[in-house]
Amino acid sequence: MIDGLRVVLQALNDVRRQGYVYIWANLAFVALSLPVVTMPAALVALFTVSHHAQTEARGADLDLFWETFKAHVWKALPWGLAMAAFGFVVASNLISYAPYNGPVIQILRVGWMLGAVVWMGLLLYTWPLYLEMAEPDVWGASRNAVVMLLRNPFFSLVIMACVVLLSAISTVLIAAWLVLTWGALGAIGSAAVIDRVAVVRSVRRENAFNS
Repeated sequence: MIDGLRVVLQALNDVRRQGYVYIWANLAFVALSLPVVTMPAALVALFTVSHHAQTEARGADLDLFWETFKAHVWKALPWGLAMAAFGFVVASNLISYAPYNGPVIQILRVGWMLGAVVWMGLLLYTWPLYLEMAEPDVWGASRNAVVMLLRNPFFSLVIMACVVLLSAISTVLIAAWLVLTWGALGAIGSAAVIDRVAVVRSVRRENAFNS
């Protein structure tokens, strides 16, 4: 749990240090998401800039955003449609069962709440994991996102709680969504994946050394 909070603070500190990178990426994401069908590609570009800002000394700029967006307009669309369908099913069931009570309803409600957690994990982790893959594959990255969520439940719950809190604050402020919030969420998702991937690689190196 402490690791999750550490990662969030690390991500927000990176947003503070490289504010213009995240602000311009946020503005580009909002603008390119207006047609809706291009939102998945804009999300890939947002995470790419966020990931690059945290792993490379330079190059996280609008050129990187634009080139990534163009390269993923069609590639990211099936994933985006699948996420939209999954989110719609989860949200509609949570709303539908809200007025009812009873043991069976409670079990179903818990199931759909877990579905919401998985959906958020896919949203935050898929594209940063995609960028970490030697041979990037969106469905493989989605599978890895679920694996990461299952292997780091408390870490992920802290990350998601902070994301929900940041989203709530931004909704009150409204303009924050237009200027910085999406960029901050990209930074948090990227930082979480970079941190967990580093842990996995460290364990593998240690095991290889011991063997």
